[in-house]
Amino acid sequence: MANIWELALLVLRTLPLMFTDMTYLLILGVVFVFVYRQYQKVHLYEKRLFGLDRINPLIDTATAAIYGIIGGLFATTLFVTLGVSLSDSGVAYLWITALLLMFIHPRFLCFSYAGGLVGLSSLIFGFPKVSIPSLMALVAILHLAESLLIAIDGYHNASPIYFKKGDQVVGGFSLQKFWPVPFVALLGLVIVDSGLDLHLVSMPDWWPLFSSSKQAGDGQTIIYMLFPVIAALGYSDLVTAELPKVKARRSALHLSAFSLILLALAFLADRYPGLAILAVLFSPLGHELVIYLGQKGERSRPPVFQADAGVMILAVHPGSPAEQMGLGPGDVIRSVNGSPVEDLPSLVQELSPWVVDPVFTVENSLRAPTSRTVTFRGKVPPLGIIPAPHPQQRFYMRLGESPVQRLWNRLRRKRK
Repeated sequence: MANIWELALLVLRTLPLMFTDMTYLLILGVVFVFVYRQYQKVHLYEKRLFGLDRINPLIDTATAAIYGIIGGLFATTLFVTLGVSLSDSGVAYLWITALLLMFIHPRFLCFSYAGGLVGLSSLIFGFPKVSIPSLMALVAILHLAESLLIAIDGYHNASPIYFKKGDQVVGGFSLQKFWPVPFVALLGLVIVDSGLDLHLVSMPDWWPLFSSSKQAGDGQTIIYMLFPVIAALGYSDLVTAELPKVKARRSALHLSAFSLILLALAFLADRYPGLAILAVLFSPLGHELVIYLGQKGERSRPPVFQADAGVMILAVHPGSPAEQMGLGPGDVIRSVNGSPVEDLPSLVQELSPWVVDPVFTVENSLRAPTSRTVTFRGKVPPLGIIPAPHPQQRFYMRLGESPVQRLWNRLRRKRK
């Protein structure tokens, strides 16, 4: 137990290096700018389409950094406990491959696909020379950290969206989250036994669980140095068939299952090298299965953010009467002061020119109790709601295309 506390203190002493090393600060700044730009895009989207002004990119970036620290501590614990070395995992090749895959489609900017390609190349061609178990363990641990962040933060400030699904325009939410994740990892080094008084912590005999590819010669010793690293993790999804929180938690569950299986395969590959191909193939294919399960759930269930009668709420403006009344996604306004509401025009009529101290009857099949009465002390409108679209909605979002898809579609149009 004393060794564990000594190791924990050593990790804590390493953390300040993140804020004193200029190279690390530069990388940290680049990651923060990237995350800030992503939240700025979300803010502009909500502002232009719905007039929503609830997202402050700077505050959201700072909040994401706090969550990122939580994810980083989780990843650090796993890296150090399992003894996964960055120097064995070929993390530089991983980054380069992931960036190249991004040009095919943004969703391929993911270590699961890059790790599969790097590992397959290493097995077939012998280049790059990486430790497959350490590479796959690195991918698994970062995805475990991502699943934790999705579960606790992936659904916050989900953006309302109208988009076409089949022949209908449906309402839903775009879940987009980005986290700067600072963590401490291990670097395996071979040093000469020089008698220097190094600050070393003795680890148990079973440690590390992932053996190092480095070999110590006569008069040499393998040590592991703590090294600060930063990663940018992200989560992007669409949901039309359930509440954002439910979808995010389900996605996190699928991703954590994928990560644990990949980590187990990496461990087996370390003990039985012939099984390395299983881990390498499962990395991209298992991640595709996670995406497939998420999409299957959306396809198999009908959209819920639409109502045959009444006005369904997709989102509310911050500080509005609707927010003060506790109205939210899935709430259907059935009546105002006892007068039935059939659709949006009838709601506008009931509130025109204004109503003082209105009483709303609201139903919501997505939460309990399904029916309730809410009141507001004051004058409306403005009510401050974003209604779910009707099937013949005239404007909606088109889902983005990858650069390769865009080029292919242009060539097809020219040929016609």
